[in-house]
Amino acid sequence: MDMPRSSVRPVEFDTFSTPKHLEHATEQAHRRNYHDFLIVDVDSHHYENESYAEVFEYIENPIMRREAILSGGRTTGFLNTQVGMQSGAGRITRHQGRKIEKPRISKHRDIGMTLDWMDAMGVDYACLFPTPMLFLSAHPVPEVEAAMAQAYNRWLCERILAHEPRIVSMLYLPFNDPEAAYKTVKEFGDRKGVVGFMVTSPRYQSVHNNAFVKTYALIEEMGKVLSFHAAYNWDDRALAMCNRFIAAHALGFMWFNMVHMTNWA
Repeated sequence: MDMPRSSVRPVEFDTFSTPKHLEHATEQAHRRNYHDFLIVDVDSHHYENESYAEVFEYIENPIMRREAILSGGRTTGFLNTQVGMQSGAGRITRHQGRKIEKPRISKHRDIGMTLDWMDAMGVDYACLFPTPMLFLSAHPVPEVEAAMAQAYNRWLCERILAHEPRIVSMLYLPFNDPEAAYKTVKEFGDRKGVVGFMVTSPRYQSVHNNAFVKTYALIEEMGKVLSFHAAYNWDDRALAMCNRFIAAHALGFMWFNMVHMTNWA
């Protein structure tokens, strides 16, 4: 992908709208002249759950759409997401306080929030990924994964990627349904900002199954990238033996990708 240097704007932040760590990042970026060369963040996450009210409206099935809206995407609701403890009881800053932050740019909030940290760190392009949806691969109902993946991908393409050239994405592939995965590539492969497709690794579908060959072939034909994004599943029989979140997180991220790569070899 030919990506020219963008016009990254040196920025100043007020203490109310932006965490202190972005101010420190801005200082480091200027000190190290990050704005003088191309920087691409290939693994940039946003909290898509903050936009679920919009995403759920893209679910085609009216029953699933209503169920998603009523559940609000809660951990015990429609998406069946996993409990995480990555904030370390607040000691590690993640998404706490994001709801009161005010992006400097008057576009969609996800665009503004993303560009704020990109400019602070001197990043020219970011490849945006979902965060809670990384666990959608372990959903017991394949139809829900397929419906949610399609809704999120449509929302992302129409509301985010179409309006900001510095934000690109490798779209979520609903791999528990081989036909749905193929249709995803067909529908979104040529959309603006789509540089490839992503398989979330904590799943029990055999990624080397011949049912996926046509999907792989189409991705290759389109000249797109295929990525495997690691995550954990604390409900996995092996990882369930871990007595701390950090253990399940550290081991799970390696385990699922190792299995898929070994099987594929």
